[in-house]
Amino acid sequence: MRNGRGPLTAVVVLALWAAACVAAAPEITFVPENPRVGDVVFITLRPEEGLLRAACSWGGKSYPFLASGDLFELALPVSLRSTSGAHRATVYWKYIGGGMGKATVSIPVEARDFGVQHLQLSQKQEKTYSDPEVKRERRLISSALDRVGQERWWRESFLMPVEGRISTGFGVQRYINRRLAYRHRGLDIAAPEGTPVRAAAGGVVSLADDSFVLHGQTVIIDHGHGISTLYLHLSQLAVEDGERVSRGQMIGRVGATGVATGPHLHFAVYAYHEAVDPLFWTQLPAH
Repeated sequence: MRNGRGPLTAVVVLALWAAACVAAAPEITFVPENPRVGDVVFITLRPEEGLLRAACSWGGKSYPFLASGDLFELALPVSLRSTSGAHRATVYWKYIGGGMGKATVSIPVEARDFGVQHLQLSQKQEKTYSDPEVKRERRLISSALDRVGQERWWRESFLMPVEGRISTGFGVQRYINRRLAYRHRGLDIAAPEGTPVRAAAGGVVSLADDSFVLHGQTVIIDHGHGISTLYLHLSQLAVEDGERVSRGQMIGRVGATGVATGPHLHFAVYAYHEAVDPLFWTQLPAH
């Protein structure tokens, strides 16, 4: 499915540039046509000759395209900080033979109302956020989310890792003890302690740690091409760092470790270290 304005703009903008570099423009398509804040835009390049490299400038950052067969693909995050309206994405590429070019596409982003949640924590729980140990946790989690596997291990919509009631949705403004704390970057799924938690998609475990005081027992899976999933507050781990896992494989069990008000799974999806809506990934658009 191709956005009517995007590829046309790319061809027009590129005409003079490509002529000067004696290189034909690759076909550029993207879906969905009207992404919402928290969604992902899947951009595909179909080059007429071998590409050396390609990247996309978006929101002040540069994202690499990665090879997938004869195509080059990018899962571009529409972050929680994005505003509604038209946003420009500029695609740059260089062919193996030396030709290069760029094209700019306009991507209309739709606004969302995420709501507000008030959470009451004990004094001990609240103090955990400032525990010196939490810096180590955040550093390890950040390092795992930075990984970009060159192979794409997901080819279909993600599974919900556990069945249960969604107690907190993605993007909610969370107040802790009446103070605005942060935007919720995943889904909280309430389920009985010990309920099996399964991998949303295939990939490689980039972090499995049972010592975190804030996040509790944690698993992160690298699914390739900049996509990772995060599973927090587990009562038990069933995988190890570096382990290859398949879609639906049990990776742990629901718990209430770390700072939690009851047994639940915090499930999050990240695209190039940007939190995106997990529900979007359970109903991926065809691309």
